Amino acid sequence: MTQSYISKVIVDLWKQEVTLVWTGSNAATQNKGPFHCTPGEGISGVNCDNVTTSQKSGTNCTPKGDFTVIRHERRFSEFPDAEWVTRFQDDYRGIAVHYYPIVPKYPDSNGCVRIANLEAAKLIHDYTKPGQSIVSVRDELRPKFGIILRRGSTGEDVRKVQRQLVDKGYALVVDGDFGPKTEAIMKQFQRDYSLISDGIFGRQTYGALFA
Repeated sequence: MTQSYISKVIVDLWKQEVTLVWTGSNAATQNKGPFHCTPGEGISGVNCDNVTTSQKSGTNCTPKGDFTVIRHERRFSEFPDAEWVTRFQDDYRGIAVHYYPIVPKYPDSNGCVRIANLEAAKLIHDYTKPGQSIVSVRDELRPKFGIILRRGSTGEDVRKVQRQLVDKGYALVVDGDFGPKTEAIMKQFQRDYSLISDGIFGRQTYGALFA
C-alpha cells in the first residue's frame, strides 16, 4: 500500500480557498477542504494578477503558478503566530502556506497564504513532500478592502465587483464601467442584503458581496 500524501495544494485566489488533492491508498477518505485562506494584497501600484509580477520579490504578492514544496517549519521565527509552515516558490521570498489567526475575506498578507484552520495547515505541513508536492496558485485577487466605487468609477476593481455580482446571480455585463446599470444592480444587491441602498460599493457592501 502507498501511504497517502498531499500531491497538490490548490490555492484559489478569487474564492480565497485552499483545496487538497491526495494521492495513495486512503486518498478518498482524507480531508480535502476547502479551507478559507487569505493571500498577499500586494504593495500600492503593483498588479498581483500578472503572473510575472506576482513572482517577484518586494511585491507582497502571492506568486501565481505551480511551485514545488521546498521544506517545512514548525513556525516562522519572526512571526510566531504563523504556525505549521510549508514553504514554496523560493526561500529568498519566504513564501509559504501556514496557519494564522487573522484571515479576513480580502487579500491581507505579505505574500504567504494564510489559513484560518489550524488542523488544515498542519495537514499540509505533515502530508506534503518536499521536492514532490505542488502548490498551485490560481485565478485573480479580490479587490483590496477599503476601496470606494460608485457611478463613474472604471477599471479592474469595478470589473471584479461586477464579476462577483454575476457570481451571486445578478444579470450584469462585466466591462469595468460603473454605469447606471451597475449602480441599479448594486442598489438591488444592497436591498437584498438589508444594507443602505445607495449604490456605492464600500466596506459594508464588500463584506456582504464577498461573504
